[in-house]
Amino acid sequence: MKRLCFLSPDVAHARNVVRDLRADGITDKHIYVIARTGTELEDLPDGGPDDDDFLPAFERGVALGGATGAFLGLLAIAFPPTGLIIGGGAILLIGAMGASIGGLLTGMAGASYHSSRLEAFESDIRQGKVLVMVDVAVDRITHVNALIKRQDPEVEIEGLEPPAPIIP
Repeated sequence: MKRLCFLSPDVAHARNVVRDLRADGITDKHIYVIARTGTELEDLPDGGPDDDDFLPAFERGVALGGATGAFLGLLAIAFPPTGLIIGGGAILLIGAMGASIGGLLTGMAGASYHSSRLEAFESDIRQGKVLVMVDVAVDRITHVNALIKRQDPEVEIEGLEPPAPIIP
């Protein structure tokens, strides 16, 4: 799958493009629409996981928390607390706990920020444009590009890789 992103000049244009995408068989779970705060999107799909920075922050937290936990587990084996005998399983346990806590805390913090993956579009969204993203199979990219350009021949369509799902 490839994510196609383009800026629509207004909500009416975005609604027409989404209507055409739906008519072509693309479901709402593969279409995402992001607009300026306060813009009425009514029946358009929401921004989904790209609306905030939860997933990128969660991924960073899992990596950093897991590494920190594993390091602390190694320290606990090298310098055991008084009277405790710690085995190798402690490294895994403390690493998993660190990854869990790190992912949870940074994910919650990231959910309060706008998506860092969409920084390139932020100024246009603030000016009133609407960002439309659609996940498309690689073999249908040309067809969907033509479908989008039918509404606005001068639209610039950019491709991004969608984030991998945490749980497939």
